[in-house]
Amino acid sequence: MEHKQALIGVITCHKPQGLYQVQSVNEFYLNALESYDAAPVLLTHQLKGRSLQRVLDGLDGVLFTGSHSNVHPELYGAKHLEPRLDRGRDSLAFSIVEYSKQHGLPVLGICRGFQEMNVALGGSLHHKVYQLGGCVEHREPDTEDFTKKYADQHSLQLAQDSWLGDWLDSDTIQVNSLHNQGINRLAEPLLVEAQAEDGLVEAFRLAEHPFFYAVQWHPEWQASENKVSQAIFSQFLAAAKRRAA
Repeated sequence: MEHKQALIGVITCHKPQGLYQVQSVNEFYLNALESYDAAPVLLTHQLKGRSLQRVLDGLDGVLFTGSHSNVHPELYGAKHLEPRLDRGRDSLAFSIVEYSKQHGLPVLGICRGFQEMNVALGGSLHHKVYQLGGCVEHREPDTEDFTKKYADQHSLQLAQDSWLGDWLDSDTIQVNSLHNQGINRLAEPLLVEAQAEDGLVEAFRLAEHPFFYAVQWHPEWQASENKVSQAIFSQFLAAAKRRAA
């Protein structure tokens, strides 16, 4: 029998480079998918309407990556200034979330992906988590050494009925942390999977869905070595392969 790889769409990010406007993806995400025998397919912001639906119909899952940009504040009713925006990604991500809800397409969100999936379903964000009182340090370490940048920074408490707790047979985990923003109001249909010591939600899933899952941290780093990352990616790809079968 012919081996069938799961086809996983990966959202691109707009990032100006000199005179040029570029859409790109950090290879950490692509390499993570490849390590689980999945074939990444880049999803550009030009995909809309019927064309986007045709592409999504042919995919087995979608990965919402992290990004240097943030979700536009107006999408969750905020008015603060945000210098790093990506309206094309916002629009594409929201459309994919709606498709996933309607068609059961497995999706995994990471960092910005986690935040935009929450906003797309009606949730909101904290603009700067570090300005909230009593928070643990969530910001990206100021270093160019990736082993230090992506090192575990704080613990998470897993919800009693969480998928992640079942996958790992544990009620706490250690994770890296590279974010300024975070969930303020969790969208009503989402279920909490994990919270930081300060109460910040760092993982969620959508009830009654084959696999609609997102995390605030970065499991793409050491995706095939770290046990938490292994659990997340292996379960995501298992859901995608079930769809592909």
